[in-house]
Formats: sequence, C-alpha cells, structure tokens
Amino acid sequence: MSLGIRGKLFVLTVVVIALLDALLLNYLEGALTASMEERAHAELLGHAKSVGALLEVAGPDPDFDEIADRVAGATGVPISLHDVAGRSLGDSQLTPVEIEQLTTPTRDGEMVAATTAGTGAAKRPDPVTAVPVLFVATKIAAPAGALIARASVPLTGLDAMVSKLRVALVACGVMGVGIAGMLLLVVGSQVERALQPVVSSAAAAVQTQENEVVIPEADGSPSLNTVAADLERTMTMLTAERNRFSAVLQTMEQAVLVLGPDERLATVNRAAHTMLAVPERSVGRTLLEAVRVPKLKRIVSLAGEGGAHKDEFDLPGGRRVRVRATQQGDEGVVLVAEDVTEIRRLERVRRDFVANVSHELRTPISVVKANAETLLDGGLEEPKVARMFVEAIHRHADRLGRIVNDLLDISRIEAGRYPLSPAPMELGDLIDHVLDLIEVDAQQKNIEVTVTVEPKLGIVADRKALEHVLINLTSNAFKYTPEGGQVEVTGRILEDGRVRVEVLDDGPGIDPAHRERIFERFFRADSGRSRDMGGTGLGLSIVKHLIDAHEGEVGVDPRSPKGSIFWFTLPDSETPAEVAQLR
Repeated sequence: MSLGIRGKLFVLTVVVIALLDALLLNYLEGALTASMEERAHAELLGHAKSVGALLEVAGPDPDFDEIADRVAGATGVPISLHDVAGRSLGDSQLTPVEIEQLTTPTRDGEMVAATTAGTGAAKRPDPVTAVPVLFVATKIAAPAGALIARASVPLTGLDAMVSKLRVALVACGVMGVGIAGMLLLVVGSQVERALQPVVSSAAAAVQTQENEVVIPEADGSPSLNTVAADLERTMTMLTAERNRFSAVLQTMEQAVLVLGPDERLATVNRAAHTMLAVPERSVGRTLLEAVRVPKLKRIVSLAGEGGAHKDEFDLPGGRRVRVRATQQGDEGVVLVAEDVTEIRRLERVRRDFVANVSHELRTPISVVKANAETLLDGGLEEPKVARMFVEAIHRHADRLGRIVNDLLDISRIEAGRYPLSPAPMELGDLIDHVLDLIEVDAQQKNIEVTVTVEPKLGIVADRKALEHVLINLTSNAFKYTPEGGQVEVTGRILEDGRVRVEVLDDGPGIDPAHRERIFERFFRADSGRSRDMGGTGLGLSIVKHLIDAHEGEVGVDPRSPKGSIFWFTLPDSETPAEVAQLR
C-alpha cells in the first residue's frame, strides 16, 4: 500500500519528532546528572572543609570522632577523618571501637587524589544497596599535621528525576505527533485547494497540447530572501557604527563614564581606568563601588537636578581633574573627566614668571630713572656727583642687559632654537679653559682653585653650551666662597658610564628647603645678597636647561662641614683613543 503525500509527511514528522525527543532526552539527562553531581560536589566539599574550621578551635588534642559526629549532625551527611596515610581517625557512621578495629588504611581514589592534589572526588555504588554514592575528600590543616576529611552522599534522587524527565519527554513527543497530524490535515487541505487551479490548467494544457500554463498570481508578501538581505545590511551598518563609536571612545584622552538610569556604570573607556583608577570589570557596579571619589557622586546628583554640572578638584593621587556631568533625559548621566594637572602647573609657572620678571626689572629701572632725574635736576653741573650717577645708571643698565640676554637664552633653549653641536673633547682641557676666562674673579678674593679630573677623560657635548654651564657654576662658587676660601672642580666616570662633573665651594651652603627650587627661574635662597653680587637669578635655570638638552641630570648636594656641591652628569663618555680619532 503506497502512502499519499499526507501520509509520507506524517511518517517523516513522527520520525523527526522521535529523533529530536531521543536527542533531547540524552542531552537533558546528561546535563541534569552533571548539574546535580556538581552541586553535590560543592556542598560536600564545603562540609568537609568545615571540619578544618572546628579543628582550629578544638585545641592541640582534639577528639576526631566527636568532631566528625558534630559535623555530620549539622550537615546531615556522613563525615570521616583520616590521616594522610589513609588510617581512619574518626567516622560519623562508626563507633570508636569499630574505628580502632579498622587497621587497613583507606586507599580509595578520592583519598589518593586529596593527598596529592588537595581535593579528590569519586562515584561508586554502595556495597549493600547498590545505590550510587558520591565521595568528596579534601586535605585540611590540623595542629598535629595535615588530615583528610571525607564527606559522602547517596545519589538516590537522581534516578527518580531522570525517570520523570523521560515520561515528560515521551508525553511531549506524543502530543507533538498529534498536533503535527492535525496541522498536516488542515494545511494539506488548504494546499490542495490552492493547487487545484494549477492542476486543472496543466490537465487542460495536456489535453489541448498547449505548452503555456497559466497560473493565477497569488497574493503574498515580499521575498524572504529580500527581507533577509535588508536585515543583514542593517545589521552590518549598525555593527560598523558601533565599532567606530567604540574606537573613538577608547582613544579619547578624557575619561568617560556612562551611568544608566539605575546609576550603575554602563560604559567605561580606557582613559577612565588610568585616570580615575576604575577597575577593569566595573560595568554594572555603582559609581562609588568603582571609583572611591565622593565628589563624583555629588556632581552626578547635581547634574540630575539641573541637567548639567561641572567642577574641578584634586584626586587622592595628587592629579587635578575637571569633571562635567550631563543628564541624558531618562537614559542616565554621562561623566567626562579631563586631567588638567599640567595646565594648572603651567598657569602657575606663568604667573610666577611674570611676577618674578616684574620684580627683577623694577629695581634697575627705578635706579636708572631716579639717577637720570637727579642729573636732569642739576646733577650734571657737579662733575663728581654726575659721574657717580652715570656709573650707577651704567651698572643697572648692564644688569638689565644680562637679564634680557638670559631670558632670550632660556627662550631659545625651550623653543628648540638653541643649536647644539655635540663634538668629542677632553673634559680637563675644557675646565682649564673656563677657569682661565674667570681667573680674575678668584684672584680678587684670593681663592684657591683645585681641578681633579681623570686623565684624558673624554666627553661628547656642545662646547659652547658646556662652557656656559661651567662658567655659571664656577662663577657662583667664586661669588659665595669667602675670601681666602677654596673651590674645587672634579670630573670622573660613574659605574654606569656617565660622566659626573662637580663644583665644590666652602661658602654658606644652601638650606635644604631651597635645594629643590634652586634651579627655578629667579629663585633666590638669599635674594638681597644675590642682587648685591650682580646675579640675574637665571644662571642656574640656564644650566638646568642646557644639561637637559644634553639628556643629562643636574643637582646640588651639601658639602661637609660647610658649602655646596653643584653637579651635573652627561650620558656618554669617550675613551682617549676615540676622542683622538674623532678629532
């Protein structure tokens, strides 16, 4: 007997439903078994570890059997205690007498695994009831040494649950077959009615031997292929937009945090992790959980009241940030934080620079103006007096020129317009040349100058710049060294290959509070004394800029018993042979 189309479809449906039912049953049975065993394993492991907690408070000589009974009574599962060799020390299912009669150590799989790996588990049938039992053992610490605690539970409920699952799936399969049969009956009738005109037209064409078959056009919707293509294009566009947005967000220097309506973090960019120390997995946390800065919470609250709010404050690490929060309707708040530490530092430096320049220029300009007015008021008629005023004008005009020249030098160095031409040279020759230029300053105060430089010590540096550095440092040493004092200039190679040059004096020294700022522009440890000696307040700042341009370091240390040690380092040194070759 041949089956019709409906019969074939019905048989195919029954086979498919039965196959899917069997596959689903197999998958669910395995998943359910694994889930229950995993849950039982976790519970048993926790019960076994609770034995360790009791041992910590039980004292140096605990009753292991009593501890096993207590844990078993509290958890409802059998508990046993063993030493690492497998000998039984306590068992909730045995009496002390029965435990003493157990002379053979337990070498079950879970015990061996716990001894070697710290935790072990095994499943085997009970020898009496044949019910599967799950055993979990773990190594715990005890006053007398490591022990093994084991807990077990019979998996009696698993078979019952699997049986119920099988019955439910079979029932669902039968219901599916019934529903499929009814659907085939209804849909088959509709398809048969829809195809009847086609069959009639085909039969008529055969009878009349016509090739053209006219099929009535059925009402329908657009092609599924067209709809799927449109949907794919839309998804591609949305994915591209999302990727572009994410790329822009992650490369921003500003920290961006987006809070949802529940005030939990929805989006965090890379800069926020760095600037605000937001943890990596912070999405879903509240703002205070992710960022320990209460001011951010206050800014968000104020933005919620007024739509937007901005503030500027210092973070716990010392960085200063400017934060703006904007309320996005009912969708949450967007926080944007910008690090303005460097901007505020530069603003402070600019203010200090303007104030210092004004202060330094005021005195010589006032002196020049006062002396000129005195000369105009009749001082020119007295040659001796006039000469004194003219000399004062010349002296302060010269000081104004030095200040302007030093400012121009610093400006050129900072702007990168101070050309450096590094060349090999011998440090000792350079120091001798500099001391020859300012020897008069030392002779006027009867200062003894000593030079100690390693023989043929070669360096690579810009000669003009290094002369400027040495002249500034040695001139300062001559200025502050008392008459008849000593100034020493030394040079040596450090262990890391750098060259270190030191200028030592026995002057009054520099207060520790001033050493960090001594290389700032116009900073003076003793402003009145520095001006009396003709200093511009820019010499050490120029020294620092020139050494920085050579990628070196500069600093000042105290000298015992008195005086200062001004030093600088250069990154590279040359051997005498290399110096001679480069010449």
